[in-house]
Amino acid sequence: MIEEQTAEPREDQVVLEYEHQHADLVEGLRTLVRTRGVAALVYRPAFLAVFGLLGLGLLVLDVSHPENFLLPGLMFVGCAVLLYFAPHFTARTTLKAQQHQGLVRVTVNAEGIRATGAHADVHQTWGNFGSYAESDRVFVLRSPDRGGRCAMVLVKRGAAQPADLDRLRTMLDRHLHHV
Repeated sequence: MIEEQTAEPREDQVVLEYEHQHADLVEGLRTLVRTRGVAALVYRPAFLAVFGLLGLGLLVLDVSHPENFLLPGLMFVGCAVLLYFAPHFTARTTLKAQQHQGLVRVTVNAEGIRATGAHADVHQTWGNFGSYAESDRVFVLRSPDRGGRCAMVLVKRGAAQPADLDRLRTMLDRHLHHV
């Protein structure tokens, strides 16, 4: 299906071509979570470090005063580790689900976004998205619900030229709110 879209790129559209990679999906998930307002606090590295240190403190208290500090200490440390690695686990699962698509071609224009892979051709209008966030590696298009729980990750390395990223950013600013 990608062969059908190989026409010359137009000025009013941006084309990205890439294969999904674990690091891109992790970055997209972290960016998505960090733009959720107060709920994003629990995924910040500083919060996770404090949470883990609290658990270690409870474990130390258990050694000096065996008064049932072991279970809460293990729970705090375990939760901090789990929250830190949650984007990696989710990215691994998402990557397994997407790898069979092979090379993905994403075309962004005034009508919306079209993503084409080996086994899918999906067109989404701008109404499916409410805002977008940007990191060094990706653009994350968030759903319009308050928490922005659903997302589409556009990988920057898929751009043919750096100027394409500027055009894409301009197009996203025209249609979506930047968070």
